[in-house]
Amino acid sequence: MPGVFFLSGETALNEDNEEEATINLSTMNSLFAGKLPWHLSFSYGKALQKTCIVTWLGKAENDAAAQKALKARANANSDAVFGKYKKGSCASVGTDGNVMQAAGPY
Repeated sequence: MPGVFFLSGETALNEDNEEEATINLSTMNSLFAGKLPWHLSFSYGKALQKTCIVTWLGKAENDAAAQKALKARANANSDAVFGKYKKGSCASVGTDGNVMQAAGPY
């Protein structure tokens, strides 16, 4: 098996799924680095896009900020694949973003 890819899954509205998913992936990779016969990576949807979408909100004037947010979270997850993500080092809309998404664009 070449790899195991984790989904971010559904989280409660009072949990920051982006940050939690990144932390969980990083923790697993730091604990099991070099000990497993497969690669641990991610296949996130909501946990990769949440801050980006809430930043963008479909407005052209928010394009650059949304792209920056997506790149930052992708880089955070890249660090997590190597077990090197530092909790809180990537900006997130947090639980407020969950509420916005529940009623909004995502």
